[in-house]
Amino acid sequence: MYLLRGVLFIVVAVLVFRNPLASIVGLTATIGLLTFFTGLVFIIGSITVRKFYNKWGWTLVLGILDILLGAMLMFYPGMTAPLLVMFIGSWTVAIGIMESGLSFGLKKLKFKKWWVLLVMGLLSILFGGIIIFRPLVGALSVTMFMGMQFLLYGSYLIAKGFQKEEAPTPTPIPIED
Repeated sequence: MYLLRGVLFIVVAVLVFRNPLASIVGLTATIGLLTFFTGLVFIIGSITVRKFYNKWGWTLVLGILDILLGAMLMFYPGMTAPLLVMFIGSWTVAIGIMESGLSFGLKKLKFKKWWVLLVMGLLSILFGGIIIFRPLVGALSVTMFMGMQFLLYGSYLIAKGFQKEEAPTPTPIPIED
């Protein structure tokens, strides 16, 4: 089973590398599907707890918004893919700002390598800015990282498939009379 899964992941990686823009559109549609089902879960959950939780309406609204967003991402992935790229860029900048701020907190606490987190934060801000201001480069970067992940995981699964695993020997349990 490991071998088959590994080969499938590598095939997907090759497809991602061959057509990265179609891959970002596919990723957008997949995120849309997940968001849509998350909305359904929120709606069902809010209706289920409405007698016990007086703010259930907020969860209902969140569920409706998730369904609308999910439908947009699913049915118009080509149009909404740039929004996904912008979201990833904005998220990366936000993480970079938080990492940079946290690094100064670590400096105050006398951590010796506080600057490593600062460098990571600044690189995150830089990378996020590139994604925001050069969305095509950002989309290609996201899909290339995705393809590399599929390739590495597929390689791992294939290597795991060739490993010989022995069944563990059960340890006898002493029975006391």
